[in-house]
Formats: sequence, C-alpha cells, structure tokens
Amino acid sequence: MKILLAIDEAPCTEVAVREVEGRFTMQDATVRVLHVIEKFVPPAATLWYDGGGNPEAAHAAVVDHYRRFVGGVAQRLTSQRISIETVVKEGDPGKVIIHEAIEWHADLIVLGWHGHGKLRRLVTGDVSQYVIDHAPCSVEIAHQKELNKDE
Repeated sequence: MKILLAIDEAPCTEVAVREVEGRFTMQDATVRVLHVIEKFVPPAATLWYDGGGNPEAAHAAVVDHYRRFVGGVAQRLTSQRISIETVVKEGDPGKVIIHEAIEWHADLIVLGWHGHGKLRRLVTGDVSQYVIDHAPCSVEIAHQKELNKDE
C-alpha cells in the first residue's frame, strides 16, 4: 500500500503522523512524506538574517528548513519500521497533493484538518476539502478534536 502523508507545521500534522505510526508497518506500506511550500514573499527578518538580504538565499533557507522538517518526520516513522520516502515541493498545497497522489499512484492520502471555521475557509480555502473533492484514491483526514471550529 502506498500512503501519501501530507504535512505542515500545524498541530493537526501531529495527529496525522500518529495515525500513520499506529496503523501501518513496513510489511503494510510505503509512506511518502510530503510538504508543500506555498508561494510566498519572505518576511524582512528571513531576508535579513537567513538570506543576507538576498531573496534567492532566503528561499533556499526556507526550502532547507522544510527538508529538515520532513526528514524529522521521516526519521520518526522509520523508527516504527515503516518504509519512507520524502518530498518537498512548491505550489498550491491542494493541487500539489493531488498531483503527487496521481503521479505516485497513492492508495491513500493522510492529512490533518486545521479546523478553520466556515468564514476562514471561505476566505482562505481549505486544503483538506480540496483533496477530498479531487483525490484519485481514499483520503483520511486526521482530526484534532480540541481545535476551535468557530474561528
């Protein structure tokens, strides 16, 4: 079984990682840990401290940060005897997750739900909902119950 684990730095990612840790072993699955870097304008602090005032260096610092982040999650899962691959891509998170699932022939996508309220979802969109609506395979949304739904 091929499981695409889409992660970010939100608290709901921990719930999604725990779901994968608790349910799959090396004999069961290969897990591809994916983080998508959205297009961004680096904050002044990142440009100044991490990039030395250079946008390309700031971008490289952000990519390096997320590669280390994905690597940490992968290492954690590897200690559970799960076969792991890692990927860091750039773009619109929902679209990249779907593209990766199609190209990799994923059997399951696992991701966390941020718990944004209806107003915030209307304004910013909802990656989880996009993935559910467009996935070529089954989707598991790991839900952190204590999140405030009325944001």
